[in-house]
Amino acid sequence: MIKDHLERLRNAKTPRCKTLQKLGTVKVNVVESTPVVWKGKLLRFEWVRNSDYGKAGGITRETGCYHFVDAKTEQPLFEFADDHSFGCCIAEGDKMYVHGTRGGGGGNVLDTFVSSDLKDWEQSTALTFPEDIKLYNTSVCKADGKYVMAIEIGGKNPVVGNPFTCVFAVSDDLISWTLLDMMEHSFTRDRYSACPCIRYCDGYYYIICLFAAPYHRWVPYIARSRDLKDFEMGTVNPIMWPDHDDKNVIHPERFTKEELNYIENAVDCNNSDIDICELDGKTLITYSWGNQLGKEFLALAEYDGTNEEFLKSFFA
Repeated sequence: MIKDHLERLRNAKTPRCKTLQKLGTVKVNVVESTPVVWKGKLLRFEWVRNSDYGKAGGITRETGCYHFVDAKTEQPLFEFADDHSFGCCIAEGDKMYVHGTRGGGGGNVLDTFVSSDLKDWEQSTALTFPEDIKLYNTSVCKADGKYVMAIEIGGKNPVVGNPFTCVFAVSDDLISWTLLDMMEHSFTRDRYSACPCIRYCDGYYYIICLFAAPYHRWVPYIARSRDLKDFEMGTVNPIMWPDHDDKNVIHPERFTKEELNYIENAVDCNNSDIDICELDGKTLITYSWGNQLGKEFLALAEYDGTNEEFLKSFFA
């Protein structure tokens, strides 16, 4: 349930705060991505897309998988988790944990992968859903000694409202997960809400989700909740909006002439799939832009403040 937003806006005070700066595009045909600091090094977790989700971008591989990328050099590391999609990651101690949907998207099983070297991975089943629920994006955060996962679901099950809907699970160890009551704990059934990013600070769960705007526009909004039942929308929203800065290319020498032309002339009506991490006091952001119909690009942004400052800046 979303609390009365207009009533809070009547007397809300929102002083100017630091602004988010879009840095530009780094990849073609990559969408779901998580920035993460691993043993002091900035990496990016990526879903290597299969043809079902990349035909417009010329992807021909039949099954997807995951890999990590050195964020400085853009060099990919080892591929793993064949025939998986829509993943996320979280680093804890000396281990990396990856969670994602088994199959090409729209399956009903979430798997967990654990590694100490990003090369050899141990796989286990995290959650199995009813067959009339379809699974897509996930996001995981640490919260008061436990871990919480946001899961994007679709399908014909009654727990799905106006697709898509986000539900939640909890864990003590990032391996064994317990699904919270999906009718009671969800965000949100009254509108399209996809590709969640969940974080926790000062007693609040913050969730960034993609909302549909008129005329095929797609923009990320932020909300927060103390109990994953009742949510309040940020008094400052949306987080970003498609604009020409999305098409800036950070390292043009890493693209072919054809790719640069493809970027320059692509329709841009979507800023989606936001994920964040903190490094050296700044919030690093990955997001997707494109036409929300298969022609999609991975871009970076930055906020000159910590994750906590970034999340709180959207609320009065």
